[in-house]
Amino acid sequence: MLVMATSCIEVIDWEGQEQSSGRLVVEGLITSENTAHQVQLSRTQPVIVDTLPEMVSGAIVEIREGTNLIELTETSPGIYHTDTLRGKVGATYLLTIRVDGTTYEASAQMAPAQPMDPIEVMPWDGQFQQPEGAEYFQFIFRDNFGTEVPNGYHITSRIPEDVADYYPPDWEMPQWIQDRLESGRLVTSDSSYYLHPGLEPPAIFAYGETNVSGITYGTTIVEKYYSMTEEHYAFVRALMSETEWQGLGPFSYISANLPTNISNSALGFFAASDVYVIEQRVQ
Repeated sequence: MLVMATSCIEVIDWEGQEQSSGRLVVEGLITSENTAHQVQLSRTQPVIVDTLPEMVSGAIVEIREGTNLIELTETSPGIYHTDTLRGKVGATYLLTIRVDGTTYEASAQMAPAQPMDPIEVMPWDGQFQQPEGAEYFQFIFRDNFGTEVPNGYHITSRIPEDVADYYPPDWEMPQWIQDRLESGRLVTSDSSYYLHPGLEPPAIFAYGETNVSGITYGTTIVEKYYSMTEEHYAFVRALMSETEWQGLGPFSYISANLPTNISNSALGFFAASDVYVIEQRVQ
């Protein structure tokens, strides 16, 4: 304690803080959902900056699945989309990017998603006096840690426009529901995060239990679980260690470069995920 009390802090100039390598950064994902899939291209930035990343336009971006070649279209600067298609579990996808005379490649295999149980919906503990049968509900977001396998996770909940049809004839609609209907804010939650198989000590200080209340009868809750390969999860865990989990509490991580599956010294990751969907309606 005496050493800590008498120690001092030396300010060191960060050399190169206003310089950038300009390396290509790739963010891409193809899933088993029948939709258009996206690849985003940008350039690295200096350490100290107050502008958005430079997006990379004019690239040739392709994804190959066996003999099937998928050409992506640039829909906005640096954002490239496929046509509507559904990825296949077990298939391997090869991403090729050609830009400024350089070719970058990455491959990703789609692992199957693991079935999960639906999230528990409970009576809302903040209820007020209402006619019999006029109940409201809540649910608690899934814990960030403790899953059998890692997953990307997305949950949405939405009350129905015809919410009055789910309640008794003498039901008096609360003002908070009227406000939502009038403003069109029917989505009560829309969150994305990762589910980790092991507990990360610094993250104990980052997350807490969060609940979504004010759920009505007829509300639709949709959960999506995105499968992850070991390589994909290693990238995500390293990214979290350098960002959200860095410097929290008495624990910390040694800073290091993130792993990547992009060739030619590019950064980022290209992944393929099977999606397991659970949809339930509060009855």
